[in-house]
Amino acid sequence: MIHVWNHCHNCNAAPIVGRRFHCESCPDGPDTDLCGPCYEKFKEGKIIHPAEDSSAALLEIKEHRFEVLEGKPPDQYESWLPISHPAAPTPGTPGHFVVRPIFSAGMESFIGGYAFAAKVEENSGPLLLTALHVMDEIIKQKGIDCSEQNKSYTGRELPAIITHVDIYDIFAPNWMMAHLGTAGPMLVLPNARTGGEEPYSDRDIAAFRMRDAGRLTPVPLAHRPPVVGDPVWQAARSPEKPGRQLFKAVVVEITDRTLVFKYENQGKKPKYISGSPVLNKNGEIVGISVGGGEFKGALLGHANHVGNIREHLTGNAF
Repeated sequence: MIHVWNHCHNCNAAPIVGRRFHCESCPDGPDTDLCGPCYEKFKEGKIIHPAEDSSAALLEIKEHRFEVLEGKPPDQYESWLPISHPAAPTPGTPGHFVVRPIFSAGMESFIGGYAFAAKVEENSGPLLLTALHVMDEIIKQKGIDCSEQNKSYTGRELPAIITHVDIYDIFAPNWMMAHLGTAGPMLVLPNARTGGEEPYSDRDIAAFRMRDAGRLTPVPLAHRPPVVGDPVWQAARSPEKPGRQLFKAVVVEITDRTLVFKYENQGKKPKYISGSPVLNKNGEIVGISVGGGEFKGALLGHANHVGNIREHLTGNAF
């Protein structure tokens, strides 16, 4: 049994084979899992958890509770490997579209991964969209349970405490000096949740009204999701130098709940890409990136696709 969407933050095993030990106390992200052997070393005090360079290390969590997960059979991923990458020109995208958000709750601030400016309809005002789990640090700090297991979560709990979002140019050499605008309030999305089993990411979404769009350029949502074999591009920061890069991929699975893609370049891919946009050949938004993984040398990503995004936003006036 394997865990395609997870790696061990200690030994970097990817995918994790056998049992996976997932820390429920740490903010959701790529630094929350240990493989079986590394978990035993953690219990013996031979390794550090959380990783010293992770956001969880700053939270001073007193006790780390682990959930044990068994994984999936590898043959269910084999059909993704032969799907080829079609030739397609890289779509044009505007500057100041993909951003880094800093969420404010009173006097406290929390840095998120990625967010982006989106236009739902032609005559609608812009929204700031991201994945809900990029806010997991503030979610755990404030003791809010917006997981799939909490049936009493209404979607109003987070908007009640997040006062605004400051938006920065994530591609600037010094992004903290490149303020682009602000967003808020947060939309109430009753069906948005964290903690879903990957790649079932259809509930992982957060949205904010733009308060001061500043220099942001919103990009339209596509009217329908892509299909298997379609090219898509993920807009994210280059892993090698400051600046934007479009990472080409091909869709290998699309269902009501999933959008899985395989990267064309099997070399370096961006890290911590949750909340970044996935685009189609027309440069329209087809998904919110939620996670990534590896299988037999293929680099994979998955996203909350535009069909689900539109369902979540239905009923909100922009």
